[in-house]
Amino acid sequence: MPSADGGPRRERAWWIAATAGAAAVLMFCYLRIAGTVPVLSDGAANALQARDMLHGNLLLHGWWVTDVSFLTTELPQYALVIAAAGLRPEVVHICAAITYTLLVLLAAWVARGRASGAEGVVRALIAAGIMLAPEPGAPTWVLLSDPDHVGTGVPLLLLLLLIDRPRASRWVPVAAFVLLTWASIADPLAEAIGALPLAAVCLARVAVGRPRRLGELRAYWYELSLAAAAVLAALATKVVDELIPALGGYQINKGVSGIIPLGEIPGNGPLVLRSVLALFGADFQDAPHGRHHAVDLAFAAVHLAGLAFVVAAVVVAAWGLVRTLAWLWRAGSGSPDGSGGAAGSGGRGGVFAAGDLVADVTVVAVVICVATYFTLFKLNNIYSAHEIGPVLSLGAALAGRRFGGPLARACGLRKPRAGGRLARIAVLPALTALLACYCAMLGFAAAQGQTPPANAALAVWLQQHGLRSGLAGYWEASVVTLETGGGITMGSVTPLRDGKLAPRHWEQDMRIFDPATHRADFVVLAPDSPMSESDVLRTFGPPARVYRYETYTILVWSKNLLPDLGRAIN
Repeated sequence: MPSADGGPRRERAWWIAATAGAAAVLMFCYLRIAGTVPVLSDGAANALQARDMLHGNLLLHGWWVTDVSFLTTELPQYALVIAAAGLRPEVVHICAAITYTLLVLLAAWVARGRASGAEGVVRALIAAGIMLAPEPGAPTWVLLSDPDHVGTGVPLLLLLLLIDRPRASRWVPVAAFVLLTWASIADPLAEAIGALPLAAVCLARVAVGRPRRLGELRAYWYELSLAAAAVLAALATKVVDELIPALGGYQINKGVSGIIPLGEIPGNGPLVLRSVLALFGADFQDAPHGRHHAVDLAFAAVHLAGLAFVVAAVVVAAWGLVRTLAWLWRAGSGSPDGSGGAAGSGGRGGVFAAGDLVADVTVVAVVICVATYFTLFKLNNIYSAHEIGPVLSLGAALAGRRFGGPLARACGLRKPRAGGRLARIAVLPALTALLACYCAMLGFAAAQGQTPPANAALAVWLQQHGLRSGLAGYWEASVVTLETGGGITMGSVTPLRDGKLAPRHWEQDMRIFDPATHRADFVVLAPDSPMSESDVLRTFGPPARVYRYETYTILVWSKNLLPDLGRAIN
């Protein structure tokens, strides 16, 4: 006789199989799309850091990183791929594809939540569909290049899956603490849009419930435990951030953010709007400049529907949060028997049977992320959209979670209401057509030509001329090292105020500038180099040979240049 839970088990197995199949297809497509973006020194430096970790330098001794380390998230991912595939430019593309595939699948699972059957499928498809086909151009650069906040959505989505479990799971707050600490060490953004929203929503629910006695307070153990986990995670992150440099680990740059003057904030408005449009693949302003004008415009137009879903979901979820807090306030003011809301909630798991904690935390996270982007950064172009990268996956999950049920009913897939025939005739074909468009666009984007790494020709030329260790500007240095599999060591330098060159403290292993153990005998100048040829000559004197190759100038000496470098600057 079949077990009573055979149905749920079969459905769970179906979801796991469907996820595995989708992961394989998506991974292939996103690997192709990532290949349309050239590997730059940002991703190359991350690959070199991961190689060092593989060789035992787990805390990246000697490295200066940016304002974000990615030590516990993307760098271990890079290390695993390098262990399997070797140190090569394709590592950056593979990791970008893995990260985006995870984001799409996790967003679908968060959107599905505890829904089953047709509603669960519709929820998941809405979330995955919104993210399915990144728009060529700037959005692909932001979403599928090197690590830069977008991947922080992975631990945040895992957190949402975690807190969506039944309230009886007493291990969830402990797991939330571990997850938030892990994510925040890698990226401080996880504190702002992970720990802060979780603590704020949980404490707000407790505050408006106004428990008066210890017995009532116990009904809030889950929310208080989650809030404590978030606060403790933030404190633990601060301790680790101080401990790593003290143990000889990496040094981190001061953040590039800071509250900008009040008068400059309105000027960010147009670029904030364009950044959001670009994230969701609906940037019309950039579309006409692509090679396929009509297709680019179609991408933007169709993706606008996905953005509309997300904006509507944010509004609905925000209103739902307000209603939940208002209900809790009324419940906390006293029930008819004078026992208060917590005691009067019966056996439904406390006063928080109302509302959706996952949706509440998600909408607060999205609002905080966009608000900080608006006020803390002086925006110059839409490539800064990576600062709000998690908004895409969080927003897509929220849209699926909020509208999956109503759309499933409207399509007649779940408990159709009376008089819903017209809705079924209109809604189901429209959603099917929209999803088909996203799938076609995914195929189109994956079919585009691949782009070689930046400065690939330079790397080949240097190898042919036997030049193995030198100096260059930031955008030429690390990527040449990666392109040659570490065969050429290139240090990044920048001019001081007096024009003398010094090592640059940005995504750089400072150990390679030690003249006692390393050597550099050439300098590469590119058209966009931060230093001029006169800066180079002022620092090192006249070269023994000068080469002109394509747009590069390569100056070669018969001495070690490292002792002549100026004092390193921060």
